[in-house]
Amino acid sequence: MTIDLFTITLVTALVIIVCTVLYLVETLLRNDGAAGRLWSVAYLAGTITVSSYLVWSIDRTAFVAVAVGNAGFVATAGFIWLGALAFNRRSLRVPAVVLAAIEVVVTASALLAGPGGGDWAGAVPMFLGNAVLASLGALETRRGALAAQWNAIGLTVVLVVEAVFFLARTVFFLIAGPESEVFRTWFDSGPTSVLTIVLTIVAVVTTSVLRAGESGLRGQRDTYTIEVALDGVLTADSFRSAAKTLLERTQRKGETMCVMAVRIDDLHRLGVAFGPGEADAVAEAWRRILRRDAPSASLVGEGGPTTLLSAFITTSFSDVRRTAGILQRQLLEDFGGLGLSAIPVVGVGIALTDRTGYDFDALVAAAADAARRSATSSDASVILADA
Repeated sequence: MTIDLFTITLVTALVIIVCTVLYLVETLLRNDGAAGRLWSVAYLAGTITVSSYLVWSIDRTAFVAVAVGNAGFVATAGFIWLGALAFNRRSLRVPAVVLAAIEVVVTASALLAGPGGGDWAGAVPMFLGNAVLASLGALETRRGALAAQWNAIGLTVVLVVEAVFFLARTVFFLIAGPESEVFRTWFDSGPTSVLTIVLTIVAVVTTSVLRAGESGLRGQRDTYTIEVALDGVLTADSFRSAAKTLLERTQRKGETMCVMAVRIDDLHRLGVAFGPGEADAVAEAWRRILRRDAPSASLVGEGGPTTLLSAFITTSFSDVRRTAGILQRQLLEDFGGLGLSAIPVVGVGIALTDRTGYDFDALVAAAADAARRSATSSDASVILADA
């Protein structure tokens, strides 16, 4: 059974319009964030697309409808991409300009073809525009906050399928032509409409679920993911993000924050001289003891291959120095209990905001320098960073 172009376009239009109406109603009821609103625009663009193609299937003199439909088709993929960017809290300025430029090219190519352009007026720019924008959208769904949402996999699949389909459609259109048997079987308006229906349903369901999570993040300009090693020590990037947040709050309240650096320079030499087993034992004990004996409310994270960092709020320099001294002695005692062939030198440096200021990088650099000087000093005492 062969279904004529008007019938399949009408069915596609009905499916897309119903999905769009449901999504828009939910958007209005939810008072959605930026991502949800942009995805709503994408589905509205899809409605414009099928409506325009429906007009063209009825009146073959309305060549402007082809241009509008092509532009709407590309806008659908484009606004899905922009919505993904908004979900990940990325800037939309440059991507919006890119989308606008593609829209101008796609629309102009169909209009320049004029009344004689037929069904395929401006087809290649439209195909390529969809492929490019769908590829960008698929990549964005694998980054940032979206990558942490397992539901986003559905949107990734939709965009990847769209990108591959339109790329293949371009290739066969240019090589075999729209009248070829392969193109008519796999890439003509009929197969495209069926694929569009399936992808639209999957996309609407996926974005509906995603925007529920997006609304919970609304109002935050930046988000970050905390990564913690199995022993409880923060990775360097996670420590930086968390400590900078703590530092900002500390500065607003006029409190004092301390960054303590604990340095061991001998790990590499221990591994070379006595085998990797001893170096691993020292590193494990070093991380475990700092995590255990640092102040209870402190952040503990990696500061480099030879340095661990701890950040906490304090009220007294004497308390900080006493804590650092106890920690240093505990490390040396535990190293002695490991039965090591050689005890590594432990350097401890501390930097305070009332001396160094509230700049995170300056605090860490000052504490690390003090720890380096502590490790090379004759008595290996705790050193306070200079103002």
